[in-house]
Amino acid sequence: RAAMIVDIENESPHTFVLDGDWANWVTAGEVKGGKPPQIDANKSTRLEVTGSPVTGVHAVFWFIDNKDHNVYLSMALSRHIGGPSFCCFAGVPPANLKTESKKLQPAPAGQTIKASDNSCEWVGTADGVKLKIPAVLNSFIPVSPADYRAARAAGLGAEVGVGAPVAAEEAAAAAQFFTQTRPCDATDGLRRGLHTAGAGIASGLCTAVGAPFIGAKQEGALGFVKGVGVGVLGGAALAVGGVACGTAQICRGVTQIPAAHRGRMEEKVWDQEAGMWVDIDLCELEVKVENEKDEDDTSPGGDGAASAAVNVKETEYYDLLQVSPGASPAEIKKAYYKEARQCHPDKNPGDAAATAKFQKLSQVYQVLSDPETRKKYDREGQAGVEEQKGAQLDPAAFFSLLFGSERFVPWTGELHMAMQMDHFAKTAMVSEDEPPQDEEKLSKQVKRRQQRREVNCACHLREKTWRFVYGRDEEGFEEQMRLEAHELAQAQFGPELLAALGEIYSLRADIYIANEMQGRFSMAKRLASAKHNMSMFRHGVNFYTSAAGSLLRAKKVYSAASSAQAAAKKREKEEGGTPSTRDADGVDEESAKIVEAALDEALPTFLQTAWSYVVRDIDSTMKNVGRKFLQDKSVPWQIRIRRAQALKRLGQIFFEASQSEAAQGERSKAMATEETKARLQEAMIGAMKDK
Repeated sequence: RAAMIVDIENESPHTFVLDGDWANWVTAGEVKGGKPPQIDANKSTRLEVTGSPVTGVHAVFWFIDNKDHNVYLSMALSRHIGGPSFCCFAGVPPANLKTESKKLQPAPAGQTIKASDNSCEWVGTADGVKLKIPAVLNSFIPVSPADYRAARAAGLGAEVGVGAPVAAEEAAAAAQFFTQTRPCDATDGLRRGLHTAGAGIASGLCTAVGAPFIGAKQEGALGFVKGVGVGVLGGAALAVGGVACGTAQICRGVTQIPAAHRGRMEEKVWDQEAGMWVDIDLCELEVKVENEKDEDDTSPGGDGAASAAVNVKETEYYDLLQVSPGASPAEIKKAYYKEARQCHPDKNPGDAAATAKFQKLSQVYQVLSDPETRKKYDREGQAGVEEQKGAQLDPAAFFSLLFGSERFVPWTGELHMAMQMDHFAKTAMVSEDEPPQDEEKLSKQVKRRQQRREVNCACHLREKTWRFVYGRDEEGFEEQMRLEAHELAQAQFGPELLAALGEIYSLRADIYIANEMQGRFSMAKRLASAKHNMSMFRHGVNFYTSAAGSLLRAKKVYSAASSAQAAAKKREKEEGGTPSTRDADGVDEESAKIVEAALDEALPTFLQTAWSYVVRDIDSTMKNVGRKFLQDKSVPWQIRIRRAQALKRLGQIFFEASQSEAAQGERSKAMATEETKARLQEAMIGAMKDK
């Protein structure tokens, strides 16, 4: 049998223990005793791995000191037909131990070899190596965003000014289009190519069939003949052009095969906008989004500064929220949600005073959350803002109150539905005396908000899993997360949100672990990916089914309204032209009740459709969040493995909390008509912004 023996002489004061089950990664052979032994301080320890003559030995181990958990001992070893191969890093772990294990250098007997970082050394022996760990070792300190800020302040890696000459704009736009349509690999190229070719052929057929009829309608028989000629030529040109572009996309995908293989091996992520495989550095992304200025982001939770006016005419609104006049928008938002939760009608049924305070808080928040109305309040007091007429729905506040997602904002970020509604409001609901909004600029702002959302959620996961990843306090982490899950479950749609998050967290962790530990083409990776795809498919089917149901319900409501209006006019005519009591839409009181009943019946379906959209939004967003969290190159590969373990456990805890009896009870009543109506009304009241 093939055997690889590592005799470890530990001269350091650190006792090393195996860093969890995944730190014992043996792909060929088996460890004597079942798992590597503890490496005691100032003692010698033997690690022996044996394997068959056919498979040989190949293994990766990493240990951590048992006190502060910040000194690592990482090693990879191999032995097959030739002599032993080995590498080791003491103190600070390498960037990617998995990559190091694939490029091991031989360890000839009697030859002394130093580690690439000079942290330790070993001597080759007949059966393996003799490893010497020095007395002094460096500790591993994770890189923080503060390090990036300091580097940027010092002028290292600072961003240069952006701007291109006007004469080069067209060339730049063409280059950008070419880059953004580049496929990431052969499969993507085939998909894009078939789509482009199919679109071209379909357009050609439509042109060939439609041109003769259009010509006949305009010029009769002669026009029909001309249309046939134009249709054949135009259709052929479109079809040929589509096939040519599709073929080009397939060829571009084939040429990307080497880059795609290299990118995946190096744990890079495909950036469609840049058209290349890129590294993810979460700390750098965090600093970047902090420094970005979203000029038009005026929704609650924006990153605006505190009010410049600290000398205000009156402080009643600030006192009601228990904040100072100089509070930032984020502080005002936090205070509002804290106070609103305490007097929410759901928690205080039948309490008129609590309901009145809830409504007053909503009015106060709408004034202070808008920079313009806040300035006016600071200058003129309540008299100044009471003159404002009309109302506007704040999408972020509406969905936060509707789905209870203000508690989940650190986990889910601002829902995409709220972003889209805010985008629509800014483009479509502009008064006549205001200049039109720049559609392209607003679209870019939505993308930036989504990017910030993903980065912030990934950073939140990093902070929440710190206790598990770096502190190795798995029991404390689980207890803390169970308590937080219990609190989150008390929110509206809390159990449902926990279930959605728990499922996607577990799926993304399973895919990453299978990919890294078993291989991209392994059965474990394929099963994990299939499970993830099935979940996405199921959620998609639920959404489209619910959307179809909402369309049918909307049609019934419209039919009820039309019938009620017609019935009201008929009754008025039968009564000899005497007008009945009618509203602005021409519907009397009796007919209005019919319409209201139809609408009440449809509300649960509408809310279910909105919820299905939220689930799909969480799926797609958390997929990108998982990539940023698990493929973060600012930390070593071993830390990324621990993050995946923590994410999997967190997903299990969230899902278990969502399946409790209390959660099931809340779930069963969530879509009741009266409950739905009450939720919508409360959300509307809390989200109306005085204009």
